[in-house]
Amino acid sequence: MKQIGIAVAMVAVLQAATAAAAQDHPAIFSDIAKEPAAASAFKTMAEGHRLPDWIHGKTVEAPGHEVMFGGEKVYVMSACKQHDCGSEQIAVLYDPGRKIMYGVLLIVDPKTRSERLTWMNIGGGKESIDGRTILYAALTGSLENHPDAFDYK
Repeated sequence: MKQIGIAVAMVAVLQAATAAAAQDHPAIFSDIAKEPAAASAFKTMAEGHRLPDWIHGKTVEAPGHEVMFGGEKVYVMSACKQHDCGSEQIAVLYDPGRKIMYGVLLIVDPKTRSERLTWMNIGGGKESIDGRTILYAALTGSLENHPDAFDYK
């Protein structure tokens, strides 16, 4: 009986830790809309850009990644258009401490197979080089395959 009680307590602690972590930052792309600070950062990032409707609807999502960027933990999430992941994707980098988001939208021309990248909220800071590298790595799968290679302290 004592072991069952310990197991139940451990499950409760893990569930509480998971819930607390989920409140700190979005874990997947669709979580952005559920978190007011992240939703506001997304809206600011997207200002002046025409985003496809699928971004606000059903998407295919990859698990988010935590990386170090400028000495801070940031979260990188990506999604793609359902049934067309090879042609339309988005990746965002969210810094919950600064409540800022950077992003890239990838659209592939079906005729030429050329990529058009739309960089969002990229200025002249650290996001202009390292941020772009992390975001593009999220689109290509490189971040998923080599997460430790993208810690920029």
